[in-house]
Amino acid sequence: MVHSLYQSLNDLETIYADRIGIRYYDEAKGGVVEVPFRQYAADLRRFVAFLRSRTPNPLGQRVAILARNSYHYMMCMYGAVLAGAVAVPLNTGKNWDEIRCELDLVEPVCVLHDGEYMSLEPALGQVYGDRLVPMDAFTAFEPAMDITEVPDLSAMAFIMFTSGTTGRSKGVMLSQKNLFTAMPAFLTPFEDVRSQTGWNTDEFSSLSCLPMFHISAMTSLVSWSVTGHCVNLCNDLKYFYRDLGAMRSDVMAVVPVLLKSIYNDVMKGRRERLNGLRVLTCGAAMFDPAVLQDLMDRGFFIAQMYGLTETCGDGAWNSSQEEKYLTSVGHVDDSCQYKLEDGELCMRGDPVMLGYYKDPEATAEVLDAEGWFHTGDIARVEPDGYMYLTGRKKNVIILGSGENVSPEELEKLLAPCAAIRECMVCERNQRICAVVCCDPDQQDAVRDFVTKVNRTLPLYKHMVVEFSAQPLPRNAAGKLLRS
Repeated sequence: MVHSLYQSLNDLETIYADRIGIRYYDEAKGGVVEVPFRQYAADLRRFVAFLRSRTPNPLGQRVAILARNSYHYMMCMYGAVLAGAVAVPLNTGKNWDEIRCELDLVEPVCVLHDGEYMSLEPALGQVYGDRLVPMDAFTAFEPAMDITEVPDLSAMAFIMFTSGTTGRSKGVMLSQKNLFTAMPAFLTPFEDVRSQTGWNTDEFSSLSCLPMFHISAMTSLVSWSVTGHCVNLCNDLKYFYRDLGAMRSDVMAVVPVLLKSIYNDVMKGRRERLNGLRVLTCGAAMFDPAVLQDLMDRGFFIAQMYGLTETCGDGAWNSSQEEKYLTSVGHVDDSCQYKLEDGELCMRGDPVMLGYYKDPEATAEVLDAEGWFHTGDIARVEPDGYMYLTGRKKNVIILGSGENVSPEELEKLLAPCAAIRECMVCERNQRICAVVCCDPDQQDAVRDFVTKVNRTLPLYKHMVVEFSAQPLPRNAAGKLLRS
């Protein structure tokens, strides 16, 4: 198993050199560009040469990236770490106040960008103009041939900002050791695919759609290069079907909106639009088990994964195709220790973050003296070893009568109602309230559905309904803002 980006670079230049490593649709050329791993490695070396030209000693320097997904983005992020610097990918969906706060916190030596964010927020240029650099600047340099292993693989290599639903995002500090210790969690499920289906996963290509500032995208891009598999880049979700049609892909990580679209295509007999897609990995959200079952019945392999930015995406995976396990995040991973403390899932091991950047108080709130990371997720583990998440500790509603109610558990019960566009369960005057966004003419249908659900629940969990004419508030990562 590869244990660092430097070792991966060597493999790209030797074992996998002639394989196609990256494909992407070039809008200017109107077609697909294929990049062999040999070129991939040379471009990483070019980036190291570029960064050295800006700062003779990049070790520990922060390099911010503010752009949409692209091949150049990959070179900037992983090239920075190969040079000994710290890569800081930023969420372009955040407003200027949030971005400036994050930039001011990390004090980057440069901000690599593609111009799109600055066209919307000119203040970026006014404040950081002397440190702004086009993200393709590295292409003008000759490859640096004297790259060596960084002196400490346990040192900070990435700062990944969380998408917290309250307050400012926190900068999660991750090392290469964190990343590569967690790597089996991203590769083992594909051994399960091979053993259960007989498909030759050695020939798989993956479509990467998630933004590269997201831990799932960052880790999956590394994992595929470690194995020599090809990654097909989708730079923007609005081009999802164009890119999927142009680049045959076997597997992709999905978010709920993409899963819904894929499901509609399959159920309406339009599977040809999916161009061979057959393995879906689902994480970071609760998916309707009925939808997953329908897809499995029609030949899809569904892998469900659980992890957090603070654990470098590691946690648990569920490769079972049995209906009874559809609501489980699966078995825990051997790279960590796990325990439940008052129902909260805690993890300890090498994938766990170094802490929050320049925030020792927030770090101490989740990392205890014995090294246990308190995930904030309420979980239970059944005797057969399968783990189930029931909600977030900070979201638990404590009623005056003393009962604890998980809003996520109730939201999951309301999800099958077709009339509901969005729903969030909260507390209103010591009552459980379902705030629902739906068409006005569907309100009676929603009330009827909630009444039926209430009949299956204990009295203290009964929900009243409050309707919202506007979409429910979300943060830049699309998560509901609960307070």
